[in-house]
Amino acid sequence: MKNKKAELTTQQLVTMVILIVSFVVILFLLFRLNLGKETEKELCYNSVVLRAGSVLPKDSIPLDCHRSYICITKDGSCETMTKPEVKKVKTDVEVYQVLADEMAECWWMFGEGKVDYVGKDFFYKDNYCSICSQIVFDDSLRDISSFSSGTLDKNKFYSYLANENYTVGKTYSEYLFKTNNLDLLKQELSKNQSTEVTFGTIDFSNQYFVVTGITSEVAGKGWKYVAGGVVTVAGIFIPGVGWTWAGAIVGAIIISAGEYGALQNPEIIAIPVEGQGINNQFMAPTIVEANSEKFKALNCQEILTKA
Repeated sequence: MKNKKAELTTQQLVTMVILIVSFVVILFLLFRLNLGKETEKELCYNSVVLRAGSVLPKDSIPLDCHRSYICITKDGSCETMTKPEVKKVKTDVEVYQVLADEMAECWWMFGEGKVDYVGKDFFYKDNYCSICSQIVFDDSLRDISSFSSGTLDKNKFYSYLANENYTVGKTYSEYLFKTNNLDLLKQELSKNQSTEVTFGTIDFSNQYFVVTGITSEVAGKGWKYVAGGVVTVAGIFIPGVGWTWAGAIVGAIIISAGEYGALQNPEIIAIPVEGQGINNQFMAPTIVEANSEKFKALNCQEILTKA
């Protein structure tokens, strides 16, 4: 009888060990796949679609969208942000891919320019913005030769967007801006400037937002920007293409360190696009220094995401 009891106890112990090991493996896989973060993004997307399709006033249906906190690092360390989602990279191209994916996910979460999730606003809050991510760049990125100066050339990054596929047969640029002709955009915008218009730089000593936006139905055509006279919305017309450039591009938002009317070192900080099948205009996802004058220049009259 004692041997039988001992045998049963051994079986129970083996079963317990198997259960514990299985539980640990499942936890490891969940951590590796980061399913919780994906669920947050899906919840945001679902709340955007639900609000857009509701017959009730838009503001009666809350958006369940939260800002992500990202640290891009080469050595795995990140001293400037508490408990971020760590993105470990080895090359400049991998840094570009992290940033491109953050922009693409932001665009997807808020309906890709196909849904109106703000409706009519008779209180003239024209510009609604959503901060999808807050990003820090770890000092270890300076060990990558392209970033030894502690800066990232956004012109090279936008070139990456125009050349790297996001999905089969469609680049990041086509997905976000509905075109790959970003160089042509810069050329057209530079014609009336004393210096070439660029996409600027990212300084690793600062934190950055990935932000997108939408105008209300009553805002009319054109993204509204008023920021101390340092911002202009420059529309473009390309011969042979006109304003129907893939049905999307309507211009660019340019900011300058110079005085109003005399743009010096003009920089494209965002690209507005027309809504697809709706009257709203959208600000395609852009990367802008957090809480900076450039961010203020976007004139985000309401932030829809939760910190």
